[in-house]
Amino acid sequence: MVTTHQEVEETLTFGKNYAVLNLDLMTVLINAVKDTTNGREFISNCSRWNDAVHKKESRPLTIFTTLFFNSGEPELAKTAPFGKLLEGFGSFAAKSDAVQIAPNFTTDEKDIVLQKTRWYAGAGNSLEQILRAQNIDTVILSGLSLSGVVMSTVYRLFDFDYNIFVISDNVLELPPSQHPEYARVMLDSLLAKMNLRVISIEDALKALEKS
Repeated sequence: MVTTHQEVEETLTFGKNYAVLNLDLMTVLINAVKDTTNGREFISNCSRWNDAVHKKESRPLTIFTTLFFNSGEPELAKTAPFGKLLEGFGSFAAKSDAVQIAPNFTTDEKDIVLQKTRWYAGAGNSLEQILRAQNIDTVILSGLSLSGVVMSTVYRLFDFDYNIFVISDNVLELPPSQHPEYARVMLDSLLAKMNLRVISIEDALKALEKS
């Protein structure tokens, strides 16, 4: 008997020890994409997912990351490749409005918001310690940018043997006009070669109900 794709997705579950990672849904980046078609769809899908997670009676560990630097940006070498990538986005100063989680997304006292200082979600913070302490074995990723923050986090967590799900509707390349091109490579090719799961927002919502 052949198992169809639909049958597989209808039985999809994240298990019991899973975490939701929302990568860099910060005001400065959301403002950079909100007036584009791809950006509006991304924001709507991430908001829908985040609302569903927050409404779940037994809420999973939910972590937001935001990129910012302390006064004087001691963590950032501006002449290095990563420093040059940030040019044009403005300041990423600690406590500034730009680096707060955008108001499009619900957060409360149960959420964990982590500062990071590079692409990888765990750069300069306690992400790895938190995941280990909470016995997490599965992570569900949303965020931007796809080729940078998301893929860097995927590769690192892959090396740590986590089960990884990427919600295809909840990731976005920068600039948004390049998203279709990069999504075909990253989501359809690279993640498939790594035997990682790329799921739609609809699949994610169904799996959330079962988990």
